[in-house]
Amino acid sequence: MKSLTFSALLTALLLVGCAHREPVTKAAPAPSATFTTPKLDILDSQIKANPSNSQAYSNRGYTLALLGRKEAARADLRKAVELTPNAAMRNRVGWAYFNLGDYEEAVRQFEQAAEMSQNRSRYDYYSKVLGYWGTGNHAKAMENYQLAVEREPKFGQFATLEERIAEWTPLEQRAMRETYVLWSKTWKPQ
Repeated sequence: MKSLTFSALLTALLLVGCAHREPVTKAAPAPSATFTTPKLDILDSQIKANPSNSQAYSNRGYTLALLGRKEAARADLRKAVELTPNAAMRNRVGWAYFNLGDYEEAVRQFEQAAEMSQNRSRYDYYSKVLGYWGTGNHAKAMENYQLAVEREPKFGQFATLEERIAEWTPLEQRAMRETYVLWSKTWKPQ
């Protein structure tokens, strides 16, 4: 029997394993029925009291992203990075862009964060998994998943993965679970 190259095996598994999956589009998840929350009032007050509070801007941007208020979210995320252009902030805003459905921008932010931290932050690899999943780059998603498992073994077992992502958004959970399934069939040591 002729042996398959890794890339041929990976392509075959992706084609078979993802046949049931909806195609990834640039569109964000449907906006929430809630257009505001008490949390926004608190964040608005924090920003009013301290217009240089980058954490409040990133938190409000993330909240606005989850509420489907895209333009306001993007404005806050840009402001957060402008005020604090470090690795941790870029990673934080990457999660908000991911939830907006702006997967290319999420990847850009995650990659910049990882470059700035020299891939030393505990979240660098699993954050990139989300972005690559969103852009449909499954090979890069699984490569980073493997690196995430090496750094944080919780991602290597489904039960502990579930514990780790329990409070993530449904979209974030979906991305991580689907990547786990592909990774477990193609990369996970037996």
